[in-house]
Amino acid sequence: MVCAIVLVICLAKPVASAQEHPNFAGTWNLNIDKSEFGGLPKPDSLTYVLHHAGANLAVDITQDGKKAHLEFTTDGEERMTESNAEYEIWARVYWAGPVLVFESRQKARPAHESPGLRWTSRWSLSDDGRTLAVQKHFTAPQGEFEQKLIYDRQ
Repeated sequence: MVCAIVLVICLAKPVASAQEHPNFAGTWNLNIDKSEFGGLPKPDSLTYVLHHAGANLAVDITQDGKKAHLEFTTDGEERMTESNAEYEIWARVYWAGPVLVFESRQKARPAHESPGLRWTSRWSLSDDGRTLAVQKHFTAPQGEFEQKLIYDRQ
């Protein structure tokens, strides 16, 4: 009897863990009317195509006709995710229960001033899996501000 109870507990644990970390894979379009931009200009359009397998997350972004591709690992290690001649973007991505947290910072390259920009994004799915909410907090030399972006699954 005790073995049966232990077996049920062991089998139930992976299910709880899978529910704790949702899968964000899919195509997501920004719902401009439901989003709050924190004083920044609204884009005309913004789409994320997310490929999410285990700890790996790839994001194809199309905003106002411009495209970008980013890759993340949800293991909590900080990694460079973007780079150009002036700066690098470093991100640490980890789970806080069912919420995926991105802690990001902009780091100036030598001979360039550091803008001191940092931001945290918290991604969460609605219970029905049709809505992705991205809560962002920015810290910049000009001050701090918040955004709440709402995406609809296509």
